[in-house]
Amino acid sequence: MGDTSLQGSTFDYKQPIPSRVSKPSVWAFAEQQRQSVGLTNGFQLGELVKRNGGEIAYIDFLDDDQTDAIVVEPNGTFKIHLSSQTGALRDNFTIAHELGHKLLHWPLVTKAHPGHGMRATRRVDENNDDLRRCEWEANWFASAFLMPAEEFKFAYEAGIASDTFGVTPAAVEVRAKTLGLND
Repeated sequence: MGDTSLQGSTFDYKQPIPSRVSKPSVWAFAEQQRQSVGLTNGFQLGELVKRNGGEIAYIDFLDDDQTDAIVVEPNGTFKIHLSSQTGALRDNFTIAHELGHKLLHWPLVTKAHPGHGMRATRRVDENNDDLRRCEWEANWFASAFLMPAEEFKFAYEAGIASDTFGVTPAAVEVRAKTLGLND
């Protein structure tokens, strides 16, 4: 297996390829995935990653570059790199975001570029429409994967969404806005 560090690699890592499906389609897919793996909150993500051939690594706190990322090897194993300067609630969303890249974009990369890996980071060239789209799609996935609409509405109205789903209050507010709950 190639070196999965962000600094260099044995394999040629490709950028994610956007699925170009609609936001509601990504949400539905994410909720289906959540149900199929039995996820109930963000704190279960570490075990889910491990069960699916992945690992989580923290970027050294002295590194200047604290960019979250996922690196997928040609064989599908993967490593999610998390900043050492964020907390558990933020990390939960990041892990779900990176899983979104794995589930939405990796199949397209492996089909287009057999034998190559994929690397996705949160730092994208704002002039690259494909990478910006991939980031949106991964965010849509993470939001619905962690906070499914029906369960979320109940928890949001009860004021317990952050604790229920293991996400930051900011993530809760974004999800509420996208679902039209705080208009």
